[in-house]
Amino acid sequence: MSDLYHICYMSLMKRQAFLPDLRTSLESLIDRSRSNNAHNGITGCLLFTGEVFLQVLEGPQTDVEDTFGRISRDPRHTDVRVLSEGPVKDRSFSDMFATAGVASPLSADAIEEIRAAFDNPARHLHPREMKTLLAVLTQDDRHIDALLAG
Repeated sequence: MSDLYHICYMSLMKRQAFLPDLRTSLESLIDRSRSNNAHNGITGCLLFTGEVFLQVLEGPQTDVEDTFGRISRDPRHTDVRVLSEGPVKDRSFSDMFATAGVASPLSADAIEEIRAAFDNPARHLHPREMKTLLAVLTQDDRHIDALLAG
C-alpha cells in the first residue's frame, strides 16, 4: 500500500484578503507555500482563475491532510469543496509545485472550461487529470514537456 495521498479541492478567493496588491499577495502566498510544501514533502499544482483556486496536494497522508486543514481554515478562502481525495500510487507532479493563472491571468475561455469541468459536484478529479488540465490551460510547450516528464 502506498503512503502517498492526494486531495484536490477548489475554493473561492476572498478578494479583500489579498488587497491592496492582489498579484504581490498571491506571489507571496505561493512562495511561502512552496517552501512549506517542500519541507513537508508535498507536491502538486495550483490553478487560479482570478476568483477560484483549484489545487492538488500530494504527499504523505498526514502532511497532506494537515496542509489541507490549514488551507480550509484560512480566511482568504471560502466555499472550500473537496473534488477528490485518497491514496495514489505515484506522484503526478514529481518534485515541483506547478502554478497557472497567477503570474498572468488565465483567459476567459480557460476560466469557463475550468468552471464547466467542475460544475457537477459529483465529479471526482484524479491528479493526472489536473496535470493534463494544467498543461492544456497554460498552452506552453515548455510547461507541457516539464509536466509530462514529471
